[in-house]
Order: sequence, then C-alpha cells, then structure tokens
Amino acid sequence: MRKIALMLVAILLSGCGAGASDQPAAAPSDSPSSAKASSSTPSDAPSPSAAVPSAMSSNVPPPSPNGLEAIQNLLTEQWETLQEKHAFQLQLVYSTEKAVIMTIRPYGDIEREPTEEEVEAFKSDLFELAGKPFPLELSVWECCKNEPPVTGKIKSVENGRVLIVNDNKKNGNSDDPEAFWVGLSADGKMIDRDGEAILSIDETLVGREAKAWTTGMVNQSYPGQTSALKIVIE
Repeated sequence: MRKIALMLVAILLSGCGAGASDQPAAAPSDSPSSAKASSSTPSDAPSPSAAVPSAMSSNVPPPSPNGLEAIQNLLTEQWETLQEKHAFQLQLVYSTEKAVIMTIRPYGDIEREPTEEEVEAFKSDLFELAGKPFPLELSVWECCKNEPPVTGKIKSVENGRVLIVNDNKKNGNSDDPEAFWVGLSADGKMIDRDGEAILSIDETLVGREAKAWTTGMVNQSYPGQTSALKIVIE
C-alpha cells in the first residue's frame, strides 16, 4: 500500500508540472500590453511638446561659377528681347564666383531716370529667363548728370565722327593734347546750346567748342576713340 501511495504522489506531481508548462509565459516588459500600461500618465501631467523642425541655414552657397557664367551667356543672348521690352541698354556684364555683375542704362530716352518699379520688373524678367533667382549685382548708369568727360574744340570731321581736342589738357605724361574721335551711339544725340538737334555731322562743325558725355568705353589709341550718348555743340 505504501508503494502504491508513493506512485500516486509522483503521478500527481508530474501532472502539475505539465500543467504549469502549458500556461502562457508572462509578457516581457517591452510587450504591447506592458508598453500600454507604462505609457499611461495622470490626467494632469503635461503633454509632450511638438517637435520643432530645424531651420535651414541662411548661408546658402551661391551656384558654381560655371552656373553663373552660363546664366550670364543666356542673358546676353536674350538681350535684344530684354532691351525692346524694358528700354535698357547693357553697359557691362560679367560673372564672379559670387554673382553676376551687370550695369545697364536707359535706352532711347538716354536721360530718363528709371523708377524702382521699372528696375524690379527688369530683374524679375532676368530671373524668369534664368529659370530661378540667382545672385545679381545690378547698377543703373545715368547719363549726363556729371561733368562731360570729353571737352574741347572740334578740329576735324570724318565718317560721322568729330575729333575733339583739348589744348588745355595733356594726354597722360606726353606733351600731346588730350584728343578723342567721338561718334554717336545708336540712341545718342547731338544738340546745340539751345537744345536744338544737329542732324548733320559735317565740316560746318569744325572750330566749334564741344562737350561729350560718352558711354564710358574708350579705345586707348591716340587720339582715343569713343562713342557718345550726348554731344553739345557751342
């Protein structure tokens, strides 16, 4: 009897062990049920702050020099269209590592003063042609407000140009007088002291005093050669 009782105890103990192994294991601490429980907070706890996106740096590097040079070439190719629309003449354009440098002047009415709105509209068209904004340093050159760079007496006339010689100024370090062959730009004008247009450049001008406001471009020969926006004959 004692032997049978011991066998029954062993069977009962082994059955309890088997039953225990069939029970589901305890959920690990990172299981969904555990996470849900651990994430619960009191109703008066502060809610987490919303994420703040990082601000983009304002120091955006400019396009590569090659990119700016390509933009410069594109604008130069399209200049006739720009000039017709905005009445600006291109004086100077080149590109550096940082920007396209451009100087323009009024075309046609050479002494008009462009408004800020006109200049902004012109810049907007430049950006549209380029397909995007780009670093631009734009200056507007205005004619005839300062003293004329070329003054003197007309000594000769040739091929639609006048030779203006200033005997009171020397040509650099030489003993030669300052002298320039001066023609008119496509939109230039020649007038007398009363503002009346002089339509013919001929020998009747020889011996008269003249003042010329040039485009700023000079061929450094002697006499120098330049183009004027305005010539006033005394």
